[in-house]
Amino acid sequence: MSFLKNRSAIPRTHWLHGVKTAVAAGLCYGITTFYNLEYGYWAVISTVIVMQVYVADSIRMCLYRLSGTIIGALMGIGALLYFPDTTLGRLFAVLLPVGICSFMTHYNPRYRMAAITAVIVIMTGFTAPDKAGFGFSRIIEIAIGICCAFAVSILVFPVRVVDVLKENINKQALECCEKYDILTRAFLNGQKRVGEALLEDLTRKVWKNHELFQSIKQHEALIYHRKFSKNMKRIISTMDKVVEHLRTMTRTLNVTEERGFDIIMEKELTVLADRSKAALMDLVENDGAAGTDRLSQAIAATEERLHTLRSQGVTARFDLHKLEQFYSFYHSMHYLAEDLAAAVESNKNR
Repeated sequence: MSFLKNRSAIPRTHWLHGVKTAVAAGLCYGITTFYNLEYGYWAVISTVIVMQVYVADSIRMCLYRLSGTIIGALMGIGALLYFPDTTLGRLFAVLLPVGICSFMTHYNPRYRMAAITAVIVIMTGFTAPDKAGFGFSRIIEIAIGICCAFAVSILVFPVRVVDVLKENINKQALECCEKYDILTRAFLNGQKRVGEALLEDLTRKVWKNHELFQSIKQHEALIYHRKFSKNMKRIISTMDKVVEHLRTMTRTLNVTEERGFDIIMEKELTVLADRSKAALMDLVENDGAAGTDRLSQAIAATEERLHTLRSQGVTARFDLHKLEQFYSFYHSMHYLAEDLAAAVESNKNR
């Protein structure tokens, strides 16, 4: 029973990765066997190496492996043709390409794979009657393995980073709403302090979005044009701003331990927070299809209410420190709402 429980906890993507890797390796083995390739195992090894969980990572590894293989094989062929088949000749044939490739990894990591391929070609190619043909055969074999991995990765139950990113952002938006609730209640209930680490985990998750976005932009967007949303960058940027506003609210609440005041604008600020949260979820789930009319009304209502209270001298009850704290939190709520409204409108007018 414990084994079944542990097995059910394994993410679906990892089960898929195991099945897809086996399928790709089997396909590669079948092709190399059909064409009776002498060193077909290099093709199968290459398939296993480049096959990754996500499509973007598989594409990256395919490009990395193929380019490195071509460079390394050409260097290996050059070494086979130039150096004599002696102990000293073989030594220099290995040292020179490996040294050059290892140095070049400073500029591009693909040269690490080039060094490996060069060693393979050189160490096994000195006894070949056709040294150049032997080296080019290794390129063909590895290319077959790469093509098998590439085909299976994008055609058989593809796991796209863009889908992972969208799911992550939806979860982060829900978490933002939860944190916003905590901060709003703390502010309205006498400006109580909150935990310093309230947003640490959320902040790390949101910054991770940039890494995933770059992976999509550089690799998956070349194939899945429809799956790559042009609005994704704007949504990621808006999430950054939302979290930064929440962090400002956290710092604002924690600058003092003095007893706070009841906020007469509780109704208006609660409505503003609720509609901001609704706008955030609409932005990440529906690209802002619901619009910003209700949010704009809430922004205007809070501004009008604050203007009325100021004209009545109500804010005079605050000392300078409390007044600064109130306006800092208030403006953070407003800026958050305005950023969300601008993002939603930009998506609607794209």
